[in-house]
Amino acid sequence: MPGMEAIVDKIIRMKEYISQLKNIKPCTYNKYLNDVITRYAVERLMQLIIDLALDINNILLADKKRPPASDFFNSFIDIAEEGILEETFAACIAPSTGLRNRLVHDYETVNNEIVYSSIDKMIGMYSDYMLKINRYIQGR
Repeated sequence: MPGMEAIVDKIIRMKEYISQLKNIKPCTYNKYLNDVITRYAVERLMQLIIDLALDINNILLADKKRPPASDFFNSFIDIAEEGILEETFAACIAPSTGLRNRLVHDYETVNNEIVYSSIDKMIGMYSDYMLKINRYIQGR
């Protein structure tokens, strides 16, 4: 599969970023709120994790002879249509792209409470994503 090495490299980097996110997550929201460096690191790690998944999604779509997804959200839906992810999982993980867009493009003032409360969900979903993608590429 063309792009297999790129996918593996991206999964390795994603695993590192998830590990870093786990390690820097403050134990309370107040600690998170009062540590601007940690807040910025959390935001950046979240963005990097999602960006890697988006790259992986588009590599997988290209492998299926499909054009890149029309938007970030739909990249998860499109790979579910190809049987790479379960549709229910894709529907759960796809909205994380909205958080990524808010962090990157500053569409709104970043809501620190939403970001902090998303950390564990992000770690869980993207850990599952890595397992599912690994399973898919190994089963080919």
